[in-house]
Amino acid sequence: MKAVLKINGRPVAVDAPDDMPLLWVLRDIIGLTGTKYGCGIAACGACTVHLDGEAVRSCQTPL
Repeated sequence: MKAVLKINGRPVAVDAPDDMPLLWVLRDIIGLTGTKYGCGIAACGACTVHLDGEAVRSCQTPL
């Protein structure tokens, strides 16, 4: 899936599978490694990012 994400106020074009978790899009495709992998089940909060003004667990949020 091709998508344009607004990250830190800037548009970023990505091409990734639609079921790929946002965490891996941010880390592996875009190269933003500040978001961490913790538990992988959205329980620990290490992968939390803001999405449309809400805190979400990026390990369980599809692109």
